[in-house]
Amino acid sequence: MDDRTEEQKLAEYERRAPGWVVRCLRCGFTEPWGKHGYRIRGRGNFCTITRCSRCSRYCCHRVEKRKEQ
Repeated sequence: MDDRTEEQKLAEYERRAPGWVVRCLRCGFTEPWGKHGYRIRGRGNFCTITRCSRCSRYCCHRVEKRKEQ
């Protein structure tokens, strides 16, 4: 079992891919890209086909830089 808190997991994901998120093009769900892979000093956006955590469908997901608020 993983005894880390949710905040610790999110901090680890942010270290793996700072500022990058993956967004489902079908339902709009976003989550940190660091959960799936590493992206350090990356440029540009790209798409990948994977299963969405929310809608559970295989579809295109856009990996993009998080918009600053």
